[in-house]
Amino acid sequence: MLARSLLSAFLLSTLAVSIAVAEPALDTPASATAGAEITFTVTDPSNPKDFVTVVPKGTREGAYQTYVYVEKGVGLKLVLPPEPGDYELRLLRANSPYPTLARKPLKIEAATATLEAPTEIAAGKEIQIKWTGPNNARDFVGIGDASRPYITYDYTRKGSTIKLAAPDKAGDYEVRYFLGSGYKVIASQPLKVTSTSAKLTVPATIAAGANIRIGWEGPNNPRDFITIVKVGTPEKQYAAYVYTSKGNPVELRAPEQAGEYEVRYLTGQAYQTLGSARISVGAVSATVKGPESAVAGSTFTVNWTGPNNQRDFINIVPKGAREGESGGWSYTSKGNPVTMRAPLAPGEYELRYSTGQSYITLARTSIQITPGKEEPGLVQVQAATGSAGAGNAVEIILDASGSMLQKIGAQRRIDIAKETLTKLTSSTIPAGTPFALRVFGREVDSCQTDLFMPLGPLNGAAAGAQISKLEAKNGAKTPIGASLARVAEDLASVKGERLVVLLTDGEETCDGDPAAEIEKLQQSGLGVRVNIVGFAIDDAKLAVTFRQWANAGKGSFFEANDAAGLSNAMARAMQPGFELVDSKGQVVAEGIVGADPVKAMPGTYSVRLKGRSTAPQTVTVKAKETAGVRF
Repeated sequence: MLARSLLSAFLLSTLAVSIAVAEPALDTPASATAGAEITFTVTDPSNPKDFVTVVPKGTREGAYQTYVYVEKGVGLKLVLPPEPGDYELRLLRANSPYPTLARKPLKIEAATATLEAPTEIAAGKEIQIKWTGPNNARDFVGIGDASRPYITYDYTRKGSTIKLAAPDKAGDYEVRYFLGSGYKVIASQPLKVTSTSAKLTVPATIAAGANIRIGWEGPNNPRDFITIVKVGTPEKQYAAYVYTSKGNPVELRAPEQAGEYEVRYLTGQAYQTLGSARISVGAVSATVKGPESAVAGSTFTVNWTGPNNQRDFINIVPKGAREGESGGWSYTSKGNPVTMRAPLAPGEYELRYSTGQSYITLARTSIQITPGKEEPGLVQVQAATGSAGAGNAVEIILDASGSMLQKIGAQRRIDIAKETLTKLTSSTIPAGTPFALRVFGREVDSCQTDLFMPLGPLNGAAAGAQISKLEAKNGAKTPIGASLARVAEDLASVKGERLVVLLTDGEETCDGDPAAEIEKLQQSGLGVRVNIVGFAIDDAKLAVTFRQWANAGKGSFFEANDAAGLSNAMARAMQPGFELVDSKGQVVAEGIVGADPVKAMPGTYSVRLKGRSTAPQTVTVKAKETAGVRF
């Protein structure tokens, strides 16, 4: 019996040895260059959450620095530290205290680089830098000084010669080669930046709101600009501006408030003032004269005098409305007198002459709107088909500038926008619709605008995957005009009608002219309709601006203040807008297909879709009744 027991114990121990799990091992290089990325293998990994780290030789057990999970164990990559020396690659167990399962020594050798660049250059000018070096994935060449490691930079992957803008403030700097790992400088060269100056030629006086013709002399470096500010405004601040790259001379609209101002030439990087000139802005006045009363829904004429600056307008609003609110309006550029339509609601109103930039009221007069002989009726317009017909295209222009990082409740505006666009592309816009997505605000301190998703048949899942990658950038600017200027190119291949929806939470900040770009689109005959969705807009005057832009684009303006509101506004923006037109060809009301009915006085009208070639339909409105139209 004892012999049989001993035999059984021997057999069991032998079997245990034969089925023991092999210990994991590291297959790694023996040496590598500082900051480089190495590729290695872990054989027989037991847990995909175990990880490999690189630490200086002698580091205490359980400590780790940069690391990578084992996962399948093959083709693992790790970026090495920037400092040379003796290190160890360690395979650590996933759970604390992270015991070492395997280790391999690694000799990290110093990385070297060379730089070839001018030793002196004028402030803001472009400098060419030739380099040699390891060219690791995130290595870059930059220009810095004693207080800032780098001010401007570009990645070495762009090529062996890099072009950078020199700092626009004179001083002593260095051109530096940085390892992407730890931003260690492995080569440097002194660079002296010399000062520059500018000279401006402006008239001594100008009328408020008028265009100023400005001659200038200066470096004309990238993004240098000319601005006009009140005398005494602190350095580096600016108001309305124009880039010097627009030409010489340039034009800039004077402020609409009288006073003493300075025109300043500012550098594009640090906003240093290189030159300035004083200018006196003189006050302007206006008069407005209309009838003492008008019947609700009727038309009447208004005589005016005033500066007739760009986009000045005559406005009719309820008496006591705050400055900047809008009712029905007509631009003074349409002539004198202008024709206005009385509101449908009786009451006390004001006619106002409003300036086109800041909506200052230069003149006002009262007008009483009296009830008509009959009460108004309603017109309800419904869609018989989906929002996008065959061949029609949709382009969304998304604001991803820094303001979109602000939160509404617990969510950032950009995240709410991404959720809304994902829902829109997966369920609201029909699959296969020609679709494009343009995004601006993805570069810090830049007016860049990108065609993020070029025109193509909409695939909801693919669109959602792309939208999920979007991020707003703090400090990015808002090039609305530049984005609208690219629409014709973005949608050039479309045969049907084109719907553009601009989703933004702020105003133009890149010296663009969105209204002018929208007018160009309308004049092009491309059949473009521009809707604007203002997200979390708390400035009544900005809302008026957006409404006017949309009106010029034969579209509509929608406001949204939260996630639910944005979802609703974007869905409505996908629907066609319509106009109710009287027998004289005057638009008496506007609305959205499938939305709330619009009011109109009894009579016969035409209903036409905005931005569409669909034939209009006739509708008869009766007092206190709802007439229906279906397209």
